[in-house]
Amino acid sequence: MLALTFISWYNLFENHISRTVPYGIYLAVSPFCFAERRYCFFVLLACSRLCIFKSNILIIGDESMPNEFVKPEYLDAIARLRLIDDFFMRKAFENNIPAAELLLRIILQDDKIKVVKALSQYVVSNLYGHSAQLDLLAQDASGKYFNVEVQSASEGASPERARYYGGVVDTAHFPKGTDYHKLFETYVIFITQDDILGEGRPIYHIERKIEESGANFNDGSHIIYVNGNCRYDQTALSRLMHDFFCTRSSDMHYKQLQERVKYLKETEEGVQTMCKIINDLVESGSAFARGKSEGRNEIAQNLKKLGEMSDEAIAKATNLTLEQVQAIRI
Repeated sequence: MLALTFISWYNLFENHISRTVPYGIYLAVSPFCFAERRYCFFVLLACSRLCIFKSNILIIGDESMPNEFVKPEYLDAIARLRLIDDFFMRKAFENNIPAAELLLRIILQDDKIKVVKALSQYVVSNLYGHSAQLDLLAQDASGKYFNVEVQSASEGASPERARYYGGVVDTAHFPKGTDYHKLFETYVIFITQDDILGEGRPIYHIERKIEESGANFNDGSHIIYVNGNCRYDQTALSRLMHDFFCTRSSDMHYKQLQERVKYLKETEEGVQTMCKIINDLVESGSAFARGKSEGRNEIAQNLKKLGEMSDEAIAKATNLTLEQVQAIRI
């Protein structure tokens, strides 16, 4: 009977469950109602498919999907990630038009926004000056551009950076010889963990004005700061900020965000993708030692979020001082 049970479970696992059933339920499901979890563990191990058993999350190898980057410590890091963490947000919004559209419609209070492009980690190179890597660059059907940056550290969302990023978006998408009147509108939006402008508002709109009259200058450039601390009421913006600080997809309000977070955290392909990103991040730490201060600070912050390395090791990898690393908030 045990042999038949094993064969039946093996065939079911190989031919159906291993390819279709989400993680987290293997231990709860058995066609023969195993009384003890160790029997399920024995069967799965005998199938030679078990790769990692961690916190009831089963990562299963597949010949077509290498899993050499999957490590227990990476799974712990993935479980802690939120959309307010920039490298996770970038992956969650990568080519994700429904999520970008939701985000912009709520922040700008405009349900007519139709996003046609959503690019993450968009790099704007400058041969003669400072280059920039944008967390998210979206474009709507009217031609407007929206640069969205998430910052869990206040120093990364300075007014000077907002000003520069607006200019970066302008110059990267304004062809030579084009009339200035055809310059598109641009929005630079910072979503911050704390209220860095300090007025206790959920959202701040910054516009250029004529000093003498107070009238808007109307140059088409807009800067918006969203205060991530304001996430405890039932407004659409508050519910959006709530979702940005969730570690579990099941706790999120908006399905456009929930679906991608669930994919990256709770499916084999998504988890392996995130493990590869984390592995690259950890291994590239030393490369940033040769980079500019802003890049070193960003990589140090991401390494601290992962909890993989001591402050001393991060300082050595990024060429920052120990005091600078210890001062970084996560």
